[in-house]
Amino acid sequence: MQLIKKLTQLPLVVAAISIASINHSHADNFIIGVENIDYFPIYQYSEGQYNGAASEILNKFAKSHNHTFNYKAFPITRLNKNYLDGKVDFRFPDNGYWAQDQKSGYDIKYSNSVIDFIDGVMVTPENKGKGIEKLKRLGLVRGFTAWDYLGHIDKGSVKVKETNNLESLIKLTSTKRYDGAYFNVDVATYYLNNTLKAPDSLVFDPDLPHTKSNYSLSSFKHPKVIEQFNQFLIDHADWVQSVKDKYQVK
Repeated sequence: MQLIKKLTQLPLVVAAISIASINHSHADNFIIGVENIDYFPIYQYSEGQYNGAASEILNKFAKSHNHTFNYKAFPITRLNKNYLDGKVDFRFPDNGYWAQDQKSGYDIKYSNSVIDFIDGVMVTPENKGKGIEKLKRLGLVRGFTAWDYLGHIDKGSVKVKETNNLESLIKLTSTKRYDGAYFNVDVATYYLNNTLKAPDSLVFDPDLPHTKSNYSLSSFKHPKVIEQFNQFLIDHADWVQSVKDKYQVK
């Protein structure tokens, strides 16, 4: 009788093992290629950790779908090459307008907007609204491009001044060595308010040329996961907004 009892329980054991195997098969491990820069509060890669608003949103999505995201950081100039070479599964941030010539021939799927942004010029309060004629020396962090000003730069009416980091850019503009600082407005504002403790020493000038766009998650390897992520952004829209509010991403 004991043998019969054990035999009758066997299918249940096999079924339990099968279910566990099925669940385990959905635990996908992915590598997301990210920028090896400090762009806090939006994103920041430091000492092997990825932090900021984007990280919190991506990690919650991964957990909700039983995925594991590992972040691998590259300098901006190398990130796209490693991504297109297939060394990572996803890229963040990405945008359909970026590096279009390099991406030709790739069937890349972009997520809906994760975070919107403005790249524009920060000026001293007294110079706000004075027009591009007053913008002779435009400060940039080395490696970035002021797309909105390329025509003016080519003509020589605007001269680019490069710095190694955001701190130098802010300080040189605040002391009027530069007429304006071209950067992500949210990142620059957060840095002024929370790191330098100098709120409003520089302000965004919306009358000067600027770019409004968005950061997306992208992949040509895993389009279905991008679809999952898009649905997640819809289903958790209120929570996503609360994360942006917490990190002061406007």
